[in-house]
Amino acid sequence: MIGRLIALILLLSGASAARADCDAANRYVFSFANQSAATLTYGTSYSYTARNGNGATQTMTMALTQNGLASTVAGGVTLPAIGTLVTGANGAQSLTLGGVFSGRTASIAGTTRVVTLTYTFAEPVRDVSFTLYDVDFGANQFREWIQVTGSAGTVAMSSPPGNGNGAGAARTATGSTVAFGTLSTPISLTVSQAAGTAASGNNSDEGNVDVTFAVPVTSVTLRYGNYPLTTGETATGQQAIGIGGVSYCPLPRITVTKTSTPYQTSGTNRFAIPGADVIYTFAVANTGGSPVDASAVVLTDVLPSNVTFYGGDVDDAGPAIGAFEFTPGSSGLTLPTSGIGYSNDGGASYAYQATTTYDANVRAIRLNPIGSFAANSSFTIRFRARVN
Repeated sequence: MIGRLIALILLLSGASAARADCDAANRYVFSFANQSAATLTYGTSYSYTARNGNGATQTMTMALTQNGLASTVAGGVTLPAIGTLVTGANGAQSLTLGGVFSGRTASIAGTTRVVTLTYTFAEPVRDVSFTLYDVDFGANQFREWIQVTGSAGTVAMSSPPGNGNGAGAARTATGSTVAFGTLSTPISLTVSQAAGTAASGNNSDEGNVDVTFAVPVTSVTLRYGNYPLTTGETATGQQAIGIGGVSYCPLPRITVTKTSTPYQTSGTNRFAIPGADVIYTFAVANTGGSPVDASAVVLTDVLPSNVTFYGGDVDDAGPAIGAFEFTPGSSGLTLPTSGIGYSNDGGASYAYQATTTYDANVRAIRLNPIGSFAANSSFTIRFRARVN
């Protein structure tokens, strides 16, 4: 008699201006600055613990591989290593990757003469973010070439504030040593790639690349190589870049329950019998650490065949007004009239205009609350129908 809840649709859009990032307390962070200095090994996977501001932890893995390194030493340090060889402007310890390739990388998407780092998360996550340090270019040494891909979605890359990350700033502004795809000159890059264009110091920010994935991913892979020789170049030398760590948001975790109770509390109609009205209640909770993107929650529900929807005032002379009683709690949502749809064809379409009394033509409803559904919050929606 409760009926069938067809779907709860959650749309997490990385391109929308209404996309909802998690707050600092719920964002998981892992930093190499907090790890002991160490020499790591290519061809090995490592497990690390990310922690959020509430003290919760998650385990992630990092796999490192290399193909084509003639030497794993750069700047006198055996790589990969957690240390201070490459720090960016903040001076904090990072993971440094690199060495000396036996020759230039023909394709950064290939497996030859490429170093890879892959983060794999315990569950799908969103808003993955990290910073690469010292992506630059030294003639007859290296033209650092990176490609960042995720298990889903498109990467976004930017240079640091002041070096091309401001509103209206060029993709590669004066002071940045990095160019981002898509480019054809002076080198060829795709949208997921970047390459060095000038020299940068190990402890400066001119070679920084800020990397983000807004959409959910289960893994992110950094590929690192040495762009083919360009005009005037004949040699290949040592190279190194650093990575500070990674941060990310958990996904929303949504639960929906639908219950029914008799509308009357006394008399014969206090039971769900023919001729009695019932109140249906949707209770929707987001127990995840991220909000849901604005207006991305859509509830659709096919009514049982033995009930008739009531389009009048759900509680008659009570405080609620209209056919639906929406209790937002701390969700941050509202349910305007424009967010309510009725179907007279079982959910194939929602263009039907319901009457303000008992309406047997309403066979399904669609509810689209407006706003961003806050993390760790809930809301309820109540409506009324008569048992036939």
